[in-house]
Amino acid sequence: MNLLRPLSATAYLLGSAVYLAAEAIAASAWKQPAYSYADNWISDLGSATAGVFQGRGLNSPLNAVMNSGFIIQGLLFGLGTLLLSRTLTGRTRTFTVVMALLVTIGYVLVGSFHGSLQAQQNGTLPLHFTGATLAILGANLLALVLGIHWRKTPETRVIGIASVVVGALGLAAMVTLLLTFGAGLPSGAIERASVYTIVIWQVAVAIALLRGRRAPVRPSTTAPAVRAN
Repeated sequence: MNLLRPLSATAYLLGSAVYLAAEAIAASAWKQPAYSYADNWISDLGSATAGVFQGRGLNSPLNAVMNSGFIIQGLLFGLGTLLLSRTLTGRTRTFTVVMALLVTIGYVLVGSFHGSLQAQQNGTLPLHFTGATLAILGANLLALVLGIHWRKTPETRVIGIASVVVGALGLAAMVTLLLTFGAGLPSGAIERASVYTIVIWQVAVAIALLRGRRAPVRPSTTAPAVRAN
């Protein structure tokens, strides 16, 4: 049990670092057209074909880098979350395990099936959007639910409140993206608001785990749940 927390933290930190690095490297390789963090979606970086899709110009020479980043992030997020679930009990633990699996599947689908005109034509686009939904919805919902759980206990209240805020913001951004799609708003920036909350949560939880204070699963017990502020 003593190794669960640092291993979970390491998986979260590595996953977030690989993801951000992959995104930056893939975006820097775009020349014609230049990549726009405000207007282009993150998954545009993983498109294996050039052209216009949903009004956005796509040309990602290092699409393999971004797709590898998606898959590695998903696998490490799933591993970190499964390890984290071992510090929990009851329905909270079961929920965390399920979310770990769904989010991992989501990232792997996003990295394997791309968002592009070709994907729309060959029928694989629904797999891409299914993966994106599983990853974004699942990870932000996990942050929200675990935050509600952690905030009940003094030792984990800080990371609990932070998780609730981050998860709620991510879910709100996802809903905003769906409701305003095609409305002329910077959809790339809105999408990033729903995805970067996941990275922020990973880093915050990793720090809480590494700081190492023992906290109860519930206020009425003394079983360890997570190390946090």
